[in-house]
Amino acid sequence: MEILILGAGVSGLTTGICLLEAGHRARMWAAELPPATTSNVAAAVWYPYRAWPIERVAAWGAATYEAFEGLCGGAESGVIQREVIELMPRVTPEDPWWRAGVRGFRRLREDERAPGYPDGWSFQAPVIDTTVYLDYLVGRFTALGGQIERRHVADLTEPLAACDVVINCTGLGARDLLGDTAVHPARGQVVSIPATGFGRVLLDDHGPNAVAYIVPRVHDIILGGTDSDDDDRLTADPSDTRSILSRCASIVEHLDAAFAAHLRALATGDPTALTVKVGLRPVRETVRLEREEVAPGKLVVHNYGHGGAGITLSWGCAREAAALATS
Repeated sequence: MEILILGAGVSGLTTGICLLEAGHRARMWAAELPPATTSNVAAAVWYPYRAWPIERVAAWGAATYEAFEGLCGGAESGVIQREVIELMPRVTPEDPWWRAGVRGFRRLREDERAPGYPDGWSFQAPVIDTTVYLDYLVGRFTALGGQIERRHVADLTEPLAACDVVINCTGLGARDLLGDTAVHPARGQVVSIPATGFGRVLLDDHGPNAVAYIVPRVHDIILGGTDSDDDDRLTADPSDTRSILSRCASIVEHLDAAFAAHLRALATGDPTALTVKVGLRPVRETVRLEREEVAPGKLVVHNYGHGGAGITLSWGCAREAAALATS
């Protein structure tokens, strides 16, 4: 089959690779190409953040976790394995719902928890350096024979005239492409600093410093973040930069006081001198992954609305989207 994919972020590229590896022909139209996609801004650590429904997300996430394990260690992919520490502001008797999909899960010892966090857990998870990984996906897609064209489309008329099967991986772009008002932006700002030797991922999604995360990657450390619904500003906010640095210092001080002091010093300096990126998460009440017969002989498969978990769900969703398009 010949299939046209809309969108060249992680969802579109991964779906294209799945199709090509299954023996189909795939080409891609995208308004933006790496490194200018939302996926390029992601931190990114495996974590199913703001994606629903839980049952389907758990399965997609577990499949993607396994796929990333197969990519770990290869310099060309930018994927490495890290210990992740998530701090919780209250005692949580139940394990997180995604616990079965990860390896090395355990509860934190007291000395591993920052003050004000009476609970938390540690687990092993892939960290994906998106400055490397998106280029890796492009190279893998094109090496398999995939073609990528930078092209903006206003609706599905032109893609369906060009191909009978279209896979829609446009993320937040689905608002305009389809008029889907269920998908909305959640603004995320991050700061990139040179690697310091600190090697664990720290997360606070629910506590006094939320949203705060420290993600050491291959070449840098990503510090975050913000999560502002219906905020579509793509320019960096210096006040957000200072807040991110201060909040990250608070969650890491118990583990590495020198690193925390370094972050606080950066927070008092010139925020415009730092490398800061902004992306818009495509948040939706449910991920939309389904077939739509739009006309006789014309099929659209939707694969968008992954919230803050586009990379975390990428391989699981891509495989299902490819199967829906070719079944």
